[in-house]
Amino acid sequence: MHELLQSRLSENSAQKQVFQPRFFYLSNVEDELQLKKLLAENPHIRVFDELKNQLEELIKSLNPSTLFTKETLHEAVDAHLGTTDIYSYGVWVYYPWSARLVHIVDKEEFIFLRTSRNHYKITPEEQKFLSTRKIGVVGLSVGQSVSVTMAMERLFGEVRLADFDLLELTNLNRIRTGVHNLGLPKVISVAREILEIDPFLNVVCYADGLTEENMDDFFTKGGKLDLLVEECDGIDIKILCRYKARELGIPIVMEASDRGLLDVERFDLEPNRPILHGLIDHLDPQKAKILKTSEEKLPYMLPIVGFETLSTRLKASALEVGQSITTWPQLASAVTFGGGLTADVSRRIMLNEYNESGRYYVDLEELVRNTTEHKTDNIWVAPVAPLSSEEMIRLADTITLKPTSLQLSESVILELLTAANLAPSSGNNQPWKWLYRHNRLFLFLEQSRSYSFWDVDNVFAYVGLGAALENLILKTRQKGYDVQLSHFPKKQNSTLVAVISFIASDAISSEPSTPLDGFLTEHITTRVTNRNNGSRTVLSQEKFSELHNVLQNNTESSLHILNQETELTNVASIITACERLRFLHPEGHREFFQHELRWPDATGKLSEDGLDLSTFDLSSSDILGLRLAKSPEVISMLRTWQKGKGLERFSKKLILNSSAVGLVTLSGSDNTSLLHAGQAIQRVWLMANAMGLAVQPVMAPLYLFNYYHHNAHLLPEFMRSELKALHTKFNQLFVIKDSQRPVFLFRLAIANPPKVRSLRLPVEKTVVWANSPKEVIVRS
Repeated sequence: MHELLQSRLSENSAQKQVFQPRFFYLSNVEDELQLKKLLAENPHIRVFDELKNQLEELIKSLNPSTLFTKETLHEAVDAHLGTTDIYSYGVWVYYPWSARLVHIVDKEEFIFLRTSRNHYKITPEEQKFLSTRKIGVVGLSVGQSVSVTMAMERLFGEVRLADFDLLELTNLNRIRTGVHNLGLPKVISVAREILEIDPFLNVVCYADGLTEENMDDFFTKGGKLDLLVEECDGIDIKILCRYKARELGIPIVMEASDRGLLDVERFDLEPNRPILHGLIDHLDPQKAKILKTSEEKLPYMLPIVGFETLSTRLKASALEVGQSITTWPQLASAVTFGGGLTADVSRRIMLNEYNESGRYYVDLEELVRNTTEHKTDNIWVAPVAPLSSEEMIRLADTITLKPTSLQLSESVILELLTAANLAPSSGNNQPWKWLYRHNRLFLFLEQSRSYSFWDVDNVFAYVGLGAALENLILKTRQKGYDVQLSHFPKKQNSTLVAVISFIASDAISSEPSTPLDGFLTEHITTRVTNRNNGSRTVLSQEKFSELHNVLQNNTESSLHILNQETELTNVASIITACERLRFLHPEGHREFFQHELRWPDATGKLSEDGLDLSTFDLSSSDILGLRLAKSPEVISMLRTWQKGKGLERFSKKLILNSSAVGLVTLSGSDNTSLLHAGQAIQRVWLMANAMGLAVQPVMAPLYLFNYYHHNAHLLPEFMRSELKALHTKFNQLFVIKDSQRPVFLFRLAIANPPKVRSLRLPVEKTVVWANSPKEVIVRS
């Protein structure tokens, strides 16, 4: 049995390049002999003879005003045949790939009959003109539907098909063919389908696809093309064929199978027209030749198909390419619809009924939809009003002040605050507000800036304020003074965070200045978040010891370091999974994309707060991925599908290319302890930068674990269960004790310094001056 199957498979393989039918005219003796021989040697050939019905159709079509009876129609057919035997009339067409022999009327009558029901949507004169047209079709996943539709309307006399691919089972979601054609070149499959509809059409196949080498041949051999339908996947060919079409003055039509996008470039009328409407003028066409992965192609593909105008489902699917799917999705309904659109526009171009270039959308989902649909407002608004100067002064004046504070000049205070405001904060939200009154600085939590869905009880806001206090203390000591702090002086109020009194440096201080303090102070202005990709460089144990040493006086805080490759792989999976969940959550998504992230404006001016996109070390495909992820509708779809693995790729490579990942934990449980933790974090960061190490917070796990700890019941079930497992894995990986509270997670790397640094609000916008009861100055 195996041998028999193998022999049949070999026979089929030999037929895979055959697409031309054979014609037999029985009025020709040689043809009659050849057909007899064919039938004798191939008894399995099936014969189809419906010529009599065709002749009846012909008679009625030639005499549309005559009402025939059955008898008179038979008489008219006999008269039409005359002395010609019905078996010898017309032509017998043999299709070798299907072993079918079909009897049809000859070419002129065939064309007349096959196009008669086009009249007068297409007039006979127009049909005759179209039969002289030559059309090229590049790419046959979508091009199959276009080609067959144009063949059905008989919009060409010759079609040139180019595609290098073979039919695969996954193609059958949108290419109308049978499983018996699997493994067949797409060009051969489409050519056969066209010639089974109309054997008199001329079909030329380019089974190697369109290439630089055969492009001239494709466009001009046997006469210049009148129209090109471009539907190929290759970015380089997509671009190069347009240059060639422009050179030869050939119009191009492209259909994208998403939202009914139809693109027309009339190079025949506009010889200097920018290719693809100028959408890719900023990209290097030569680089297109070497693109391999979907990620590399993304920066080219998205401008071509129109990034902002993609359907929500295609945007969401794009984030899944290379994750849960292998390539861009296409649906049979869209491809079939696109075939009709393209054929219609192509016909009108060739008949000189449409003379413009343009990009058009025939979006069925927009045209046929529920009229009650409405979009929710996605603008992030802090639910807390900004602190007023009056409220700050009122709170400050309720504090019993002691001891006496030195009076420092305004310039010195500004210098101290400038240093303090250079501290890091969650999402660079800069949650500090200062009041200078009674020769003291009052530090307030500005919740209108610090509010975060994830930051239950202001945990991370207080950590940021602690970092600002550490900068202030270090800078004050460098100036020859010292400070005395009163944390949360109004126990029932968590907005007034600290009162800072200034004292002489020789006064009693619980934490005298040290050489290490002086060293760290020098790096306040150079401390930076470095989001550049690094190299997997192994750091010495001495470097980690130096980082631990800066915490020796802070008994509440501990530093945990992971630096083994397996550890980094494990922590990368936790961090990236938490970032995915953060994006998938509606509030988390809105907060990050609408509040934290700053997109470049037209002037290139950097934002004074938030995370400016220009500070990220992102490839062009990463940026496009972020733009895709920015859409709440896209995220809603991914959340419904419980997908979104593509959202993890933004930071995964950063973690895997790091030297270590560090975690600062806190043993205290009150807000003052959080301030101390912020001071410890700032010292570690300053030291790491001083040692030439790149530092980047990767806080998504801590944000989500903090929220999970307080509000797990408010999370969707799939997030809740995944976060529970991630939290357990995280605690085991860092060996966190029950008494320890994670407050800062960061990566350490050897990386180039960032070209752009996050900015800060001008210090004048963060301080209110009211040193005397009559003096209240707010500078903007």
